[in-house]
Amino acid sequence: MYKYIALLLTIVFSVPIQQSFAQKDSTLTQKITTEFCIEFSKKDFSKSKGFEVELGLLIVPIIEKYSKEIEKEWDLVTDNEEDYQRISERIGREAALGFPKFLEFIKNNIDDINGSEDASNTKSVSGVFQRLEGQLFTALVIKTKAGKEEKLWWFQFFEGSDELTKNPANLAKKNMTIKYTEMEVYDAKLKEYRTIKVIKNLTIN
Repeated sequence: MYKYIALLLTIVFSVPIQQSFAQKDSTLTQKITTEFCIEFSKKDFSKSKGFEVELGLLIVPIIEKYSKEIEKEWDLVTDNEEDYQRISERIGREAALGFPKFLEFIKNNIDDINGSEDASNTKSVSGVFQRLEGQLFTALVIKTKAGKEEKLWWFQFFEGSDELTKNPANLAKKNMTIKYTEMEVYDAKLKEYRTIKVIKNLTIN
């Protein structure tokens, strides 16, 4: 269950491209987020090494407390693994948007948060460099041996990123292997969730 706490923390990276849910269902969202922030304020995480567990003990009871309302208003159920992930992401997103102390906590512990991600969730793909694209956020596009173009998002520093910052044109036709994790984000235009690939490591073959 605590892997969702890591997701709750890392969701801050997608905040700039998200639409705040509080505008749509203000009563339940604000009620849950406010309670989470109040409980978070009571904790001292400055000396805690296992903050994922502490956050889990904090957030899980809140989710369970409002499980019936969540199912009714958000159409998400707590006994479904994917739904639980969405619930955690939703709370984390709103807390990061509206509660400076939580956002500051994430920034101050970003290295430990990244290290807490479950290694089993990391996948890899290989292909030939095609291009970089995007404006607010940059995406790396490669073409696999099967001829399929894969788009992977560059949200944060990762080992191998210096190869991209130097001169991307020099990477033309070069093979690379990219390790990534999948993140589910809300697309405001499509009004639905979609899964994107977030780069964690890049190696030039």
